[in-house]
Amino acid sequence: MKKIENNSLPKVSVVIPTYKRSHLIGRAVKSVLNQAYQNFEIIIIDDSPDDETEKIVKNFNDIRIKYTRNKIRRNFSGAKNQGVEESSPDSKYIAFLDDDDEYFPLFLEKTIRRLEKKKDVGYVITQPEVRLQNGERLRQIPGEWNWDETWNKNVGNGCVLRKEIFTKENIWFDEKCLFEDLDLGLRILQRFKGEFMSDVLRAYYYPLIKGESHSTSFTKETPSEEIEYFYKKNYQIYKKAGKKALAFVHFLTGKTFSKAGQMKKGRFHLLKAFQCYSRLEYLFYYLLALFFPKSFQSSYLIILKTKIFGRWTKL
Repeated sequence: MKKIENNSLPKVSVVIPTYKRSHLIGRAVKSVLNQAYQNFEIIIIDDSPDDETEKIVKNFNDIRIKYTRNKIRRNFSGAKNQGVEESSPDSKYIAFLDDDDEYFPLFLEKTIRRLEKKKDVGYVITQPEVRLQNGERLRQIPGEWNWDETWNKNVGNGCVLRKEIFTKENIWFDEKCLFEDLDLGLRILQRFKGEFMSDVLRAYYYPLIKGESHSTSFTKETPSEEIEYFYKKNYQIYKKAGKKALAFVHFLTGKTFSKAGQMKKGRFHLLKAFQCYSRLEYLFYYLLALFFPKSFQSSYLIILKTKIFGRWTKL
């Protein structure tokens, strides 16, 4: 593969927040170094309490890698903001990559070229190939991307954005929000267009062990206020957008409460989701919460759901 070394091309800062992923971070970093598009820097914000990640990162011995280990943990949204803050002044674009995922070699080339061509687009979302951490590969079947529905677009992992969204428009991740990518998307799409790229340009690894990711780390001790923060903050936006949107935010909240083992509140929101918009998936989750609450403690639930509703298939 021919690498594009021309430094006259716009620079992109790839932000990788990490926490206790020394066994995985190398894969993510290597995938960026192997890009065809080479005018980048990698900014790693490490919240880990040990130095194993630092050793692995510094073994790459590449001056384009900037590594910061925090003494006080900033969590995922704070680390993403920090990564943007620490990016080079001459960076035009910001790309986000989770520490357990990877880019395919043409990720940066294709996303940057799209943004350079379409000046009215603020960011691009890319299509992932879904994999399990045990190596099993799945294929995500693309749904219809309705950009009139601005309330369900995550902006974070696998996205590339114009840096000015942060620095000029002052739109940042809300560091109190569990669903920071979704919250950011709500605010960006009020001012910018987004675009979905159907090319499969990255690998998304779904965790098999509870607690391995931000989305599976909730417990009974997680404060209700923290789980409901996004719901309460954006309730009026979803209500104004209609019943389908309101059902979506109830479903998201109910599923999270259920993953945390707070089943009463989980069932409340899941039932509300189905009452707002009669989608079979919402009923499926409500019945699981009602009769099989322990199923939410297993990450294999996502595999069962996708087999039933057909969003992913085995390769």
